[in-house]
Amino acid sequence: MKRKKLSTLVNHVYPANSSLHPLNFFVPLVEQVKNGVVSIVTAGKTSSSDLKRLIHEFLGDELEDVTQRNFGSGFIFHPKGYILTSEHVVANSETILVKLCDGRVFQAKPVYTNQTRDYAVLKINAGPRIQPLPLGSSAETRVGEWVLSIGAPMGLENSVTAECT
Repeated sequence: MKRKKLSTLVNHVYPANSSLHPLNFFVPLVEQVKNGVVSIVTAGKTSSSDLKRLIHEFLGDELEDVTQRNFGSGFIFHPKGYILTSEHVVANSETILVKLCDGRVFQAKPVYTNQTRDYAVLKINAGPRIQPLPLGSSAETRVGEWVLSIGAPMGLENSVTAECT
């Protein structure tokens, strides 16, 4: 994306009802990448601890495993449907569903997970109509730059947080 000088944004005439106020620098960027951001919902059985099972056996109660749901977001980084997300979102899940910005939902399969670094790579078969986002390098960032966190966790779809490093 070509960078514009601040003066061109400030001197630009915006329509009265436009959200593109001169100080809303992030709006065009969010619009550009939102199709690559996904919502993730997982479901899996939680197993009770050995102590809890022992107590329930002693009392004669049946202990049922409970379905646990996790919600999170990620982004498509490859045109073949590879998605980067957090490992804690998909850990111990039996089912992983991914919802794209256009409303389509796909079942995902984990390709790689790393619990220590808390990241996971998922794969969906969405066909050619997906918009991957480029991976960057934190080595190229400098203190004082703005950082945007664009997510789509269930209930907060299209959320954006800005922070200066």
